[in-house]
This record gives sequence, C-alpha cells and structure tokens, in this order.
Amino acid sequence: MSETGAAFDKNAAMDQVCVGNGTDERFLFAAQAPGGVRVLHLLAPGEVLCSDGTEAGRGVVSVYETADALEGCSRLVATGRTEALLRYVDFDRCAWTSNS
Repeated sequence: MSETGAAFDKNAAMDQVCVGNGTDERFLFAAQAPGGVRVLHLLAPGEVLCSDGTEAGRGVVSVYETADALEGCSRLVATGRTEALLRYVDFDRCAWTSNS
C-alpha cells in the first residue's frame, strides 16, 4: 500500500518510508520500505509519497528527472521519517534534507 499527499511535513509511520518534493519542479519519485513494494509517483512541489513496509529498518527513496531517465538520485533512509529532495542534480548528487 502507498499514499501520496500534499503534506510535505508529514510524519511517516514506523513501518513507512516517505519522500517529499522540496523543489519548485515536478519529478518522478520512488519509495520502498523494508518488506514493502516499490511505489512510483510524479510529485508536484510540496507533495509526499509513502511506501508501507512490514518492519522497521532502512528503506530506499529515489528521484528521477523523467520516467525515461536512466540515472537519478537515491538515499537509504530509516523508516518512520520523511526524506525531502531540496535540489535535483544529475548523477546522484542531489541535495536531500539528511545531507544538507
């Protein structure tokens, strides 16, 4: 199960991994919580995408410039939090809330 929404400051449940779009552009985002499925969604600025998992641990969030892009940016993130993209830069050099 996954969810999208416009609550950029959303708190993720303890078995969820969430990713938010903190830029002023639309990008394709992916999220996968431990034991969960990978979900993809085109997010507008301020929107959030969450993936439900089956356990606490680390999940993966990613962003791509377009659906056809081969390269993007990915981060390992702890469940129970929302990681936000602050700036998109090619070749996995994006600025995220956890590394800025």
